[in-house]
Amino acid sequence: MKTPVTTDITTVDKSCWVRWLPNALPAAGYITLKNSAQQRFTITKIKSPDYQRITVYRNVIDSESRKLEKVDFSTLTIPAEGRLTMEPGGYFITFEKPTHLITPGDNARVIFFLDDGKVFKVRMPVRTSPELN
Repeated sequence: MKTPVTTDITTVDKSCWVRWLPNALPAAGYITLKNSAQQRFTITKIKSPDYQRITVYRNVIDSESRKLEKVDFSTLTIPAEGRLTMEPGGYFITFEKPTHLITPGDNARVIFFLDDGKVFKVRMPVRTSPELN
């Protein structure tokens, strides 16, 4: 049985990309998800056929230090008629262990699983900096 694809979630222009690093080092992904529905959605899982492991982290800054904190998917909620933003300095997706050679110019295929049983699929451009489109 095929999982239904949501039409309520879209990406905000130019918010979606994966920062490429050499030697198959873990790559950081950034995206802003926009929800047009009048109900909130929670992300239950993120997968990619291009990477073996996907984790979400957030930067935590206090008066003395900066650290990364692993985020449970169940805390990632896209508010009704709102946005969930993952950007440098905040929340971000870590892509680890590519399943094949990935280089700038490629697109990482990413699937967001939602709590309503649907999925949101996106191709995230792989590049070396946010300015390159």
